[in-house]
Amino acid sequence: MEMKMALRKKLPLYLQIESVLKSKILTGELKEGDRLPPENELSKQFGVSPLTVRQALSSLVGEGLLDRKPGVGTMVKKNLGEKIVLTLSGKMDELLLIGKESETRVLRSEVIQGFDKPMRFLELNQADPVYFIEKVRYWKETPFMVVEEYAPQSLIGTLPKNKKSMKSLYFTLTQKKGVVLKEATQTIESSTADQRIASLLQIEMGSPLFYMERVFFDETDLPILFQITFTRSELFKLSVHLGREQKDKEIKWVVY
Repeated sequence: MEMKMALRKKLPLYLQIESVLKSKILTGELKEGDRLPPENELSKQFGVSPLTVRQALSSLVGEGLLDRKPGVGTMVKKNLGEKIVLTLSGKMDELLLIGKESETRVLRSEVIQGFDKPMRFLELNQADPVYFIEKVRYWKETPFMVVEEYAPQSLIGTLPKNKKSMKSLYFTLTQKKGVVLKEATQTIESSTADQRIASLLQIEMGSPLFYMERVFFDETDLPILFQITFTRSELFKLSVHLGREQKDKEIKWVVY
């Protein structure tokens, strides 16, 4: 399929290319699984530099319309039909509902020491052993989230060596060890995929991500579980309910 367009001076070239490709995808001219020509070929067809084409393709990858894989090329992405929605309702269970609808594959499971960030959030000394699990979650056979979990080894004990039978540290603490979690704090910020995360999530390096950190506390307000997640932003959205609370004749917006 040949790509051509009439260039407009007032609109950046990469946006014009992005618009042409997006239109072809949304109208069905480019179908799911169709492979685009190489960047050099597209640059010749559009009459622009390869860098301009790459910028347009990266934007469409970020929107979830294209998928780029090393050695394979750029293809029109499978339409997943919907996004995963996490409602920030103030209930800790909302943070974990997503796990019930996805498949999890454990990559690493080991005891570590001296990792600065987990130690700080768990209020441990650098010499204290911490159990570490890294896993990838899949939704409709698509990897969408890399999860890192950290918990004091003193609370976890020994986990099974078989990765296929391994549960999350959250499951181990609450179901096997009987720990009652009182609350959790969560921070969310935008980020981009480095080489390792991009490889695990099957996306292009530099693709946009949601980066999240969570700390879970027991009934005594002791931090016992720390999580880091890297989530593909094009498959995920956050829903926040805003209510109004009246106190001392002053109305304030609150997040539930």
